[in-house]
Amino acid sequence: MRKILGLFALAAIVALPNGVRAASGTAALQYYVGTWSCVAGSVGEPASKATAVYTLDSGLLHESVTVPAQGKMTKPYKISIATSYDPKKGRYVQTATDNNGGWWVSSAQPWTGNTEEWTDQANSDNKLGRGQTVRTNQNAFSFTGYPSASATKPDFKGTCSRSS
Repeated sequence: MRKILGLFALAAIVALPNGVRAASGTAALQYYVGTWSCVAGSVGEPASKATAVYTLDSGLLHESVTVPAQGKMTKPYKISIATSYDPKKGRYVQTATDNNGGWWVSSAQPWTGNTEEWTDQANSDNKLGRGQTVRTNQNAFSFTGYPSASATKPDFKGTCSRSS
């Protein structure tokens, strides 16, 4: 389950779409403000529906992801994510916790174009993971997770569409 919302978390910070003037630093976080409908899951498994709500306050992007009970899930899954930009180090940083006691920290260098690369350290496996998010337009993005920093075969995929 960490993978499901871990990748929603990775989706929190992505590049601006082609043809749209790129924002940088904290300004780039504004893209996400609102509510998103998402579908994601482990590769080869049925995808789960989720809702992600983003707010931006004083340079901190707050994300709340809710995955209702569905399929084999007998109870809802909830995650809280905070993302900011560190201008001294020139990178985005993110922390997350979920209702199962899971947590992780992630970072990404500023992006160009429409693709973002993240690395994360999670408590569930203590392995360095990575994710890629691609913003397809102002109202949609996709994300892909990999089981390790060097893996080329994804183990998680999802898409999100702006709903408000």
